Amino acid sequence: MARSYVDAHLHLQDQRFSGLVETLIGQAQGAGIGRMFCNAVSEPDWPAVAELSRRHAAVVPFFGIHPWCCNAAGPGWQKRLADRLAAMTSGPVGIGETGLDKVRGADIDAQRRCFLDHLELAAALNLPVSIHCVKAWGALLEILETFASGQGLPRIMVHSFSGSVETMRRLIDHGCTISYSCSIAQPGRNQLRETVTQTPLTALLLETDSPYQKCPDLGPLSYCTANHNEPVAVAALYRYTAELLNMDIDELSSQLSTNAAIFTNQTADR
Repeated sequence: MARSYVDAHLHLQDQRFSGLVETLIGQAQGAGIGRMFCNAVSEPDWPAVAELSRRHAAVVPFFGIHPWCCNAAGPGWQKRLADRLAAMTSGPVGIGETGLDKVRGADIDAQRRCFLDHLELAAALNLPVSIHCVKAWGALLEILETFASGQGLPRIMVHSFSGSVETMRRLIDHGCTISYSCSIAQPGRNQLRETVTQTPLTALLLETDSPYQKCPDLGPLSYCTANHNEPVAVAALYRYTAELLNMDIDELSSQLSTNAAIFTNQTADR
């Protein structure tokens, strides 16, 4: 079986990729990247993400309101999001990205309300969620643990994880999957790399978060843009992570493809 990679979180609809998307997707597929989880950040993004998924079977759409954009969300966005998700019947779909950010974005109470709306919808529709969290791990765990005690959590991916080993383990205890970005290859991220090595393989994913988090330390890559990360970099991230974990890259790619499957199949076992 040919090796296949999954980019578990990126933003192909970003304006920085204007005019380049078809080239980026073609280059990624040529590098063996078979799935790209494309996350909206605000309601104006939703049509573009939907159109990308319509044109490319490799693109899995996620629709939501990023914590940076909570204050700009128009009244009734929850109903419009539910309607869009209900209309996406031709392939896999998820919710995100959503979450909490104490560094940037709306006040934390507004973020909490927005995040809980996403969780409620995901639980009701049995859809996966892609979560953003920056310096709000305690608040995130509190929300997830309270939600889990009430009705059970939907399938959750915590993207671009940057927390501690203890936080990672608590999230995994609640059935979450942990996705790491290209930042694990940056100089000085020794603690984060140690967390990667302690993450169970069955709960691990990798992502570029393109166009964010470009990391030259992944090695020479053929980029279409001068300053931004691109999906093709996930192949290099797989190679880097396989070396970090001292394992065969084919074994890693096979396991991560299995891990990613629960985010592409609404009826998959958690």
